[in-house]
Amino acid sequence: MVLVVVFALACIALSQWQFARREEAAANIARVEKNYDAPAVALSGLLAPDEALPNDEKWRPVTVTGSYLADKQLLVRNRSLDGEPGFDILTPFVTLSGDVFVIDRGWVAGPLKPLSQVVAAPTGVETVTARLVPSEPALAGQSDTTESVATVNLPNVSKRWSQATYTGAYGLLVSEVPEAPAGRSAIKPDLTEGNHLSYALQWIAFALLGFVGLFWAIRNERRARSGKQPRRARIDADAQAEDALLDADS
Repeated sequence: MVLVVVFALACIALSQWQFARREEAAANIARVEKNYDAPAVALSGLLAPDEALPNDEKWRPVTVTGSYLADKQLLVRNRSLDGEPGFDILTPFVTLSGDVFVIDRGWVAGPLKPLSQVVAAPTGVETVTARLVPSEPALAGQSDTTESVATVNLPNVSKRWSQATYTGAYGLLVSEVPEAPAGRSAIKPDLTEGNHLSYALQWIAFALLGFVGLFWAIRNERRARSGKQPRRARIDADAQAEDALLDADS
């Protein structure tokens, strides 16, 4: 009995986890649908350099004018796109107010290359449109090099230059004016919820089946104690009696 209850509680907990995952996926879909293709707004009017990116503003397009710190460009290792390995080009962008906003200038397929072999950031004044995404966590055991980083952890990468930096969010490049060569643009996030609902219902079904099995076992045990045969055994006994009669007639 205790084991069945524990099993059922575990199944219910797993079902609730799947329901929560489904709600999270639905919220992400709603956020993408609301923000991804929304009109771009000025970065300075939406986010302060020391402010964390609000969840409701993720994927929001922003515009910013200034110039790239081309000599501070970095590569982000181990980035895949459509299942193909590659890396991202990460470049700090100095706004007209003097703050740095980090721009991911796109994805490049293949193994990591020296920075000298990667497309350089444009020089001169640029007006950039980019979609906001939050700073990434640092990865334990992953070290940085002079030319590459494991994740876009903004407090970490901002140590490479002296200017104040937006540490709550960076931008995925959408366009630049004047236009310049860059990596491949990021793909729009998937707008499907996945199988979380079906998994949740399956875990609930497993919990119910546990109690059905327990009821069946208790019923058979009570029948055995009262001298009655369990239903399966009774059916088998009846079948054997019928076989015996048929054999006698023949």
